[in-house]
Amino acid sequence: MKTRWPVQSASTLSGSGHASDTAPTLLITGSNRGIGLEFVRQYADLGWQVIATCRSPSAADALQAIAKSAPQVSVAQLDLVDHATIEALAAELSGRPIDLLINNSSLLGDRDPQQLGAMDYDLFAESFAVNAIGHFKVIETFLGHVRASHRKTIATLGSTAASHGALRPPAGLHPYRAAKAALHMLIHNLALDLAGSGVRLGLLNPGVVDTRGILDLGPDDPVPDPFVPLMAMIESGELHLIRPSEAVTAMIGIIDHLEEAPALEFLNYDGSV
Repeated sequence: MKTRWPVQSASTLSGSGHASDTAPTLLITGSNRGIGLEFVRQYADLGWQVIATCRSPSAADALQAIAKSAPQVSVAQLDLVDHATIEALAAELSGRPIDLLINNSSLLGDRDPQQLGAMDYDLFAESFAVNAIGHFKVIETFLGHVRASHRKTIATLGSTAASHGALRPPAGLHPYRAAKAALHMLIHNLALDLAGSGVRLGLLNPGVVDTRGILDLGPDDPVPDPFVPLMAMIESGELHLIRPSEAVTAMIGIIDHLEEAPALEFLNYDGSV
């Protein structure tokens, strides 16, 4: 069962966020759209203090709208490739415990330059910088904040596309799959590092989430590039596409029951391994 918490007090971050002595605090990356935005919405509804980060807060209209209407939501700038922004936010939040850190940001990239024979190696490097190195930098930088909290939880969103045991066609997306596989290894290795520390870790697959409005497309509407190779499986029912609200509700339930490191499994949003 999800728990609601009272909201009170004040914050120095942009937006109308309020800090509280009683409500737990969430810090999340990549919260300007899709899954991240839905995490912000649902945790705010549960009464959590939410520090919602993204690369360009001034352009994050949907996120700013939530922050304007929800006093417990604060918006902050954080770019996984620009490590100075990570360190600056950590310094701004010095002394503030973070009960839950969610590593949500992800760079999928266009499919064509990730194909064998047409590889964009700048994109390859950027994918690792965002999908693996950036997340590890966030964890390392904010680990003290997490350890100082009551819940001591870090949840990271991985991908079935990077799971050796679940790998299946279509091929391609080599940089994305390799970078996410590196992220999986980093989190598993981190679990060994944090054994006995009281920190709880989660590595979650959100499922095939409709972050591009596929379920609402009309018969003549164009399909976003990353979903073109998947449309036949989606339309046949072989691949189950879910809405962000469904995925996030399920993952919050899993996060609520994560165990202390190193008890770590790669879990699907439905709870299966």
